[in-house]
Amino acid sequence: GEEIDSLQKSHVFNMQKLKNSELKLTEAERKIRELALNIKMKEELIKELVRTDKDAQSVSRQYSLKIAKLEQEFEQVKMELSEKQNRLQELESKELRDIPEKAKLQKQFRKKMDAAKLKLQRQATELEQNVAWMKYQQTQLQKRLCEESEKRKQLEAEIQQDQQQIKVGFFLFLYGKQ
Repeated sequence: GEEIDSLQKSHVFNMQKLKNSELKLTEAERKIRELALNIKMKEELIKELVRTDKDAQSVSRQYSLKIAKLEQEFEQVKMELSEKQNRLQELESKELRDIPEKAKLQKQFRKKMDAAKLKLQRQATELEQNVAWMKYQQTQLQKRLCEESEKRKQLEAEIQQDQQQIKVGFFLFLYGKQ
């Protein structure tokens, strides 16, 4: 009778240990699934951050090209104005027999020069405004890139921690089974 009673107690004790082991196993599996899901989400976020970084670099390149184009147009208008000033000086230095014709030509050239000066001023103002706006946006993009880079580093560190937890959990799971 004592032997059967001892076996029954041992059986109950072993069943309880088995139940506890199964609970630990279930909990470890749940944690591993959660961590794996967490890692996947963070990896997706990192991919998105990389895409954002590439987009920002593309926009920055576009701004640089636009600034270069505006500067080129500005230089072209300056050259045109310089040519018109030279032509006017040539015209004024020539001795024309027909004074009314000379006055008419001078008036036309002055008109063209004033228009060119106005165009030059407008383009200079537009260029300055565009450059200022682009520099502001570039600064904002650089700030955003720094923030995104920091987020990415943080997420990568968190992923490493999660992977370490999975390894520890798996080790405990294996060790706990023995």
